[in-house]
Amino acid sequence: MFFLDPIEVEKRIRKMRKCLEMFRISEELRGYNWDTPPVEPPSDNLRLSISDFFGFCESMRDIYLKYVEGVKPIPNKYMLAGLAYHEVFQETFRTVKRMLYQEPVSGAEILENLLDSDLPDKICERLGVEDCREKCRALFKYILIQCAASIDRIGSKYPYADSDCLVAKAIPPVIEKKVDGSLLGLSNNLSIDFFVPYNAIADLKSGQKSEKHAVALAGYALAIESDECIDVNYGFIVYLRFRGKFVSFEVDNVFLGDEVRREFLEIRDEFFEIIESGKDPGKPKSCSKNCAYYGVCNEADY
Repeated sequence: MFFLDPIEVEKRIRKMRKCLEMFRISEELRGYNWDTPPVEPPSDNLRLSISDFFGFCESMRDIYLKYVEGVKPIPNKYMLAGLAYHEVFQETFRTVKRMLYQEPVSGAEILENLLDSDLPDKICERLGVEDCREKCRALFKYILIQCAASIDRIGSKYPYADSDCLVAKAIPPVIEKKVDGSLLGLSNNLSIDFFVPYNAIADLKSGQKSEKHAVALAGYALAIESDECIDVNYGFIVYLRFRGKFVSFEVDNVFLGDEVRREFLEIRDEFFEIIESGKDPGKPKSCSKNCAYYGVCNEADY
């Protein structure tokens, strides 16, 4: 699943297609109906980030602090580690693509030229994260080896393939797809980790599983529908795991049906209400130390 192989994607899509046959997605909940309720945003003046929907705050005070008080979130070590893993993914794929576009090369040449690269170290140094340096190195090597194997597999099947063919068939189709979500009251510069065959989307996560991840994925689906006027029915949440010396992935299928779409829109509207009212909702009963605003709300303990 790591390379989102079309056959593996097809198997997963076929399972979710049964859900689509049983529970049709309401037209009123499609992103391209951005000018009518309930998809239409309550206001044209706000632009939310999808990351807002991952918040740990039960009272949504993080939204108030960010958009009303203008307090910048303070990323903790878990957030920075997740950012480092994402950047290792992005930069490794970009580096391999650049090499392939210079001239078609074998998987062995990819490994010979890049395996000892200090790319993951530079990313960790720039972000100021040391705890995950070894994991970033392991992830980097894993991606390179998978790229090399995929390139050789395609090269053996299509020995006269040019650079475009190798990149298109051997590397994940779209990394960090840019989407304008402004018609939904979202950022005009959203980034989706993977855009794969069948107009399915995939989001990479490195932390604990959460129902909020599916809700955020629905937000991405609505944004693509509003921006490109296409249906996005299926998604995957890819959880990055490090087990001993091995890099592994757990993949959850997400059928982007009415229920999760309504939940996303309801939360979005709650965020808008908090911001436009300007009223502090107060601290929740308990604060997660993983919240980017934990230090703001609990200065004495920070």
